[in-house]
Amino acid sequence: MRFDYKTFHIDCTARHDEDGNYYAHARITRAPGEPTTHVEVFESGDLDAFASESDAVHCARAWAIEWCDEAPG
Repeated sequence: MRFDYKTFHIDCTARHDEDGNYYAHARITRAPGEPTTHVEVFESGDLDAFASESDAVHCARAWAIEWCDEAPG
């Protein structure tokens, strides 16, 4: 699931593991404020395990929105 929120671009995924669970993950990028500034990338790592891919993606989405709301400037 990819979407934009505030000044961030968010990509939420679910990694299917051998144990049968889906692990929530979010990748957040923020475009530079000036042409010479680099793109910032933030990775959540595995957030939690779920029985369904949909539940994992929704968890990653909720985590990413909360993270963006608390991110500095």
